[in-house]
Amino acid sequence: MIDLSAYHFLVVRPEKQARQWAQQLQALGAQVTLQPMMSIIPIDDAQSTRSIINQVLAFAEYQKAIFISQNAVVYGLEWLDKYWPQLPIDMEYFAIGKATASLLENSTQAGVLQYMPEQAMNSEDLLVHPRLQGVSGQKIIIFRGKEGRTYLAEQLNARGASVDYCEVYQRRTPKKVMPLIDAFRQTTRKPVLAVHSAETLDNVCEYVDDAGIQWLTARHIIVPGQRVAKAASDAGFQHIVVAENATHESMITALINL
Repeated sequence: MIDLSAYHFLVVRPEKQARQWAQQLQALGAQVTLQPMMSIIPIDDAQSTRSIINQVLAFAEYQKAIFISQNAVVYGLEWLDKYWPQLPIDMEYFAIGKATASLLENSTQAGVLQYMPEQAMNSEDLLVHPRLQGVSGQKIIIFRGKEGRTYLAEQLNARGASVDYCEVYQRRTPKKVMPLIDAFRQTTRKPVLAVHSAETLDNVCEYVDDAGIQWLTARHIIVPGQRVAKAASDAGFQHIVVAENATHESMITALINL
């Protein structure tokens, strides 16, 4: 039985995912402080909404659809459901991350072609998939949030594909946050900051004063993958625990090693 009762975690990911993560940690005995440092909201401005509608109406012109995240599945399929009571035949669907893949599989209509390799936890992994090699001349649509990474589209374009983004949600930094560090510093357990993205880490560092940052960067931080680990290192963190990916299972495995 895994026992995390010696630890107190500050969890800062968006609220819905944060609560799921916190519940798992608490079930293993950990103390958890929740302070989401990013919120996810649907696209709401007129220009972006019109762009989404145009892309969804032209959905059958694409050969492949890629969903970057669970939020991309939720908001992307909401739009598709409005205009496509039955999805186009022979569309190939891809997902990044096990949780995204599972949500896509459970949400799409029976019979659609889906390629969701278990090890595709980021753009680099997904690009290895055999179905994304010979894509010259194909049209690919990527469902994602605004201002996401461009690496996936750049690589697919380099392979001869024509790639469009369908940006269906946006990220916002909370307007009001509690004093992030004060209560956390008083814990009698071992404090660990749990961060799931570099952008969230940036938000944490922006809201914490200099004294708080000096204290926080001397504590353990757990992150998914080397890209976020580098961001933590650049921010001055000295004790970085790197999980293989952002799944709860991988993060907990890394905690066991800690």
